[in-house]
Amino acid sequence: MFADRAKIVIRSGKGGDGHVSFRREKYVANGGPDGGDGGRGGDLIFEVDPGLNTLNEFRHIRKYFAGDGEPGGKRRCHGADGEDMIIKVPAGTIIKEAESGQIITDMSYENCREIVLKGGNGGKGNQHYATPTMQVPKYAQPGKPGIELEVVLELKVIADVGLVGFPNVGKSTFLSRVSNARPKIANYHFTTLNPNLGVVDLEGADGFVIADIPGLIEGASEGVGLGHEFLRHIERTRVLIHMVDAASTEGRNPIEDIHAINRELKAYNEEIASRPQVIAANKIDCFYGDDKETVLSSLKEEFEPEGIRVFPISAVTGEGIKELLYYTKQILNELPEDKIVFEKEYLIKEPDFSTEPYTVEKSEEEEGIYIVEGPRIERMLGYTNLDSEKGFEFFQKFLKTNGILEQLEELGIEEGDTVKMYGWQFDYYK
Repeated sequence: MFADRAKIVIRSGKGGDGHVSFRREKYVANGGPDGGDGGRGGDLIFEVDPGLNTLNEFRHIRKYFAGDGEPGGKRRCHGADGEDMIIKVPAGTIIKEAESGQIITDMSYENCREIVLKGGNGGKGNQHYATPTMQVPKYAQPGKPGIELEVVLELKVIADVGLVGFPNVGKSTFLSRVSNARPKIANYHFTTLNPNLGVVDLEGADGFVIADIPGLIEGASEGVGLGHEFLRHIERTRVLIHMVDAASTEGRNPIEDIHAINRELKAYNEEIASRPQVIAANKIDCFYGDDKETVLSSLKEEFEPEGIRVFPISAVTGEGIKELLYYTKQILNELPEDKIVFEKEYLIKEPDFSTEPYTVEKSEEEEGIYIVEGPRIERMLGYTNLDSEKGFEFFQKFLKTNGILEQLEELGIEEGDTVKMYGWQFDYYK
């Protein structure tokens, strides 16, 4: 079965923890710290695969996790980086955050590869925490966690022209005649259950891409039948060709059919319903007597005053098709060449650790020493480079905004006293 929507869970890799170890060599009595850094977690990457045209494989695999970074080792050995997870999708796939429905990215046109979730940085080993006053640091930085999201994938095919119409009006036969597409063709309702894409080549002019949108029914805009699954594929098209059974071989009224489909388009998205339209009055090879002229006159009187041209065609014999295609290309040439790309709406945030606990205490063993520790402090140190000016400014702001400086003052800290945070220590000055 064709699938154009899937819900999956994605996660980037966790950074490996830094290592705590000390040199142990013959004739070296007190070796210094030599704990290595943890490896970086793998990224979660989406990539367009030109060979794919459905989201079928996501029906069977629902979880996609990048590899975690390995912990650091002794002798300053750096842990291996986690393996990236590359998820291949068809061109035109939109990735949405499942809960909010907001768009994370649109994998179409030039956007063929994107890192959606970055892996966590590896933690620093204890070799980085040695200071003149702390020569045997027994602390290493933990790896930064990865990010996990539940996302919805939606495929909206990339085509210049959308071919719409009720079931069994001849769209598949038309597409197979005018393009390189080879859809399955049979005389059954809803025989086409997936959009078929074809490239139309025109002599003396650039071609265009046309999509056969599966048969619509009334109520499609409300999700009746497979309505939403099909209607979303029209969203990128710039021109719509309405195909009707002009000969009414199954007793349908072509004028009523066009109005019915336009009602569904308008109910789904008014902007789509306002795009340029052309009517392909198919099956003119099935007429007998003067009925053809009567039907065609009725169609033209109904729609051409609105600027919608009617072309009598036969998808079986090829009659009238050339004129229809060149007119469609003319409309495309007159339209702005804006590619319909869906803007990003969802900002992927770093994990929020603001509610994690911490403690601020005065040392009972050493005079003038204050100890600040806890998961929130440990994580802050994990993603802050205190060796840089900006990193140290962030560190000072963190102490102030989280009320840590205020708590130190309440405990009676004085200028020149020392504050210890795991492997780091600082002298306090106002």
